[in-house]
Amino acid sequence: MGWTKRKYNRRIRSMAAVLLLFLCGCGSRAKEEQDGPRGDYVYTAEHQSLDGYCESISAVAFGSGEEVFLTGMKGGKEVLLSLKIGGNEAEEYPLEMGEGMRTIVIGRDTEGSLLLGMVGYKGTSLAERTVERVVIRKVTPEGETLETVDTGNIFSQKREDSFYISNILQDKEGNYYISATQDICVLHPDGSMYFEIPVDSYRLDLFALEDGRIVAGYDADNGWRLEEVDLQQKGFKPLESSIAFGRGIYRSGMDSDLLYTKDAVLYACNLADGEPTALLNWMDSDINSNNLKDFAVLPDGRIVALTVDYSRGASKEISILTGKKRSEVAEKTVLTYASLDFPFYVQEDIAAFNKQSEKYRIEIKDYGDDSMEYRDRAALLNADLTGSQPPDIIDISVLSLEELIAAGVAEDLTPWLEKDPETEREDFVENILKAYERDGKLYAIMPAFGIATLIGKTSDVGTGSAWSVDDMAALMEAKGKDCELLDASKADMLWLLCRINLEWFVDRENGTCNFTSGEFEKILEFADRFPREPEYGPDAPSEIEMIRSGRLLLVNGMITSVELYQVYEYEFGEAVNFIGYPVFGEESGTILAPQGTTVVMHAASANKEGVWEFIRFVLSEKRQENLKAVNGNGFPVLKSVLDRQLKEEMENEYYEDTDGTMKLRPKSSWGTGEYEVQVYAATKEQVERIWEMIGTARTYSRMDEQLFRIIYEEADACFSGQKSAEEAARLVQNRVQTYLNEIR
Repeated sequence: MGWTKRKYNRRIRSMAAVLLLFLCGCGSRAKEEQDGPRGDYVYTAEHQSLDGYCESISAVAFGSGEEVFLTGMKGGKEVLLSLKIGGNEAEEYPLEMGEGMRTIVIGRDTEGSLLLGMVGYKGTSLAERTVERVVIRKVTPEGETLETVDTGNIFSQKREDSFYISNILQDKEGNYYISATQDICVLHPDGSMYFEIPVDSYRLDLFALEDGRIVAGYDADNGWRLEEVDLQQKGFKPLESSIAFGRGIYRSGMDSDLLYTKDAVLYACNLADGEPTALLNWMDSDINSNNLKDFAVLPDGRIVALTVDYSRGASKEISILTGKKRSEVAEKTVLTYASLDFPFYVQEDIAAFNKQSEKYRIEIKDYGDDSMEYRDRAALLNADLTGSQPPDIIDISVLSLEELIAAGVAEDLTPWLEKDPETEREDFVENILKAYERDGKLYAIMPAFGIATLIGKTSDVGTGSAWSVDDMAALMEAKGKDCELLDASKADMLWLLCRINLEWFVDRENGTCNFTSGEFEKILEFADRFPREPEYGPDAPSEIEMIRSGRLLLVNGMITSVELYQVYEYEFGEAVNFIGYPVFGEESGTILAPQGTTVVMHAASANKEGVWEFIRFVLSEKRQENLKAVNGNGFPVLKSVLDRQLKEEMENEYYEDTDGTMKLRPKSSWGTGEYEVQVYAATKEQVERIWEMIGTARTYSRMDEQLFRIIYEEADACFSGQKSAEEAARLVQNRVQTYLNEIR
């Protein structure tokens, strides 16, 4: 749909050898595979929360020594706090702010002073406030103001909820460099505009090389780019290097040009190097690299990392990594985690589990790398599952549960759930458990879920809770050629309808299939009504314009929050029905979509108690409560948490306006670039409809690549007129049956 959520309230060189001694001993996984086992040194982490030092934190930055600086509200006033890394006491320096001003970013100049980027707003309405001015204040680490630079009207009139500053630097000549929203602004020392570089990237970073040059990193059409800011040309010039840099955090190096992160690894390199040196893997120190916001190297060689955990309400934490001999670190039982894909929530759950477990530690098991074809990596994983040393935990986000069961590697979790003293079956939404039950055995429990469904106006699809392919075809016929039923291609519809109805056609347990009873022919004939590829011209109307004008009838949606449910209602502009997908038989066409870390316990694991401890940890009330803090993370599966959160969605929120009156606050704002909708408290009817969908939704079997390839090859001949639907169905029947015989 394209909607995005906008939430309101928003070195010392002599020590380099010490650093490299520890770093080279630790190494990354990629280097381990080349050079053999890890060295004698590992990094252990101590974690220090920053959340208790003031009521709210607006900006954080590392100093040039062993301190971290943060700004935030304390006692109704904004303050600058200086905290020794690893210490408990913070020095507090009041900031004299103008009316409506607040600090949103902290940077540094070349001498170690702090640069506070302060923004002032005007307007009383929260949704209409605009930027009035931006001020740069230079202060010493002791809080003494050295100078204040007003940038005038450079940034004025920009909307508060669409304006942000992510970096502020100063070069040796005193010029300021600011990354503001999607632009880089270079200012003269007096705050006047020098020049501006439009970047058109929401992911924008600025950093200084060791020699003082300022470099920008940003997303471009051809991938991540690093370019030097050129004062003479007033633009970019290429940063010459043969290294394939990627999206990450970049900082000046010690004995190298720069340090940077890519994926979960910290690298050091000189631009003239052929390849970077992998220093450490953040996950080895229980740090989720997706939460990493900044890092620094202390004079004694320790590394500090700043993380923001959005699964805990943007909780901020400092992690201090210390190199130690492996013999000095308490041993834990290692649980291996197998997958081909590691989204942010998997890394977050693993890092959080490792921090709190005194007995177990989860390590991610690699199967090739991004340079390999996906099917080759999958082959490595599949071979490992039936090998002599299989992984303990299997992530099923990209694997078929049916295939794992058939291979005998999936453990029944029913006994583990029944004997657990803290968890009972009745604690969970019942049909969530049924999603991974087969023949009375429970193989997995999804910690969160979304609801996948087709959405249309009740005036078009009625108020029912299910429909068939015939019903969908009748709507398409009734509306005529001037209307588009769904934004999809022939292949899209074939995939969608076959996937939703796969169990109608394929019985994996018995190794049989049924594509010749007439239903599959209906799918072929219906899918053939769609274009080969939808056409999108430069002046094509937006989705919401198509819907409001009646030219687009259905949207394929995923409901992962009450707010998103409300946004879909707004998009259609009148009463809607989340009717589900067309199905054969009596089952619901509303689909449960697994969200979060969903795993299977390997039946041959030697550490099953540890695997269950991890599963229980992910399903714990504390972790379930965190789901609400992350937009799109899905609904929690614990009934008590789900019920509490849905009730909270019906509660109004208020804020105190500048004139002292209490006004209704929107819970969030969603936008597409052209349209914006503010979401307020949900109605009782909306929440009841969500409960209804949850109660009837079902899951579906995963359709593997080879199976769909067979189906599509014969369907494509039907689409091109080479074969009739009946002939194509008969050929699919024969080929799929042969395939099922081969894999049994």
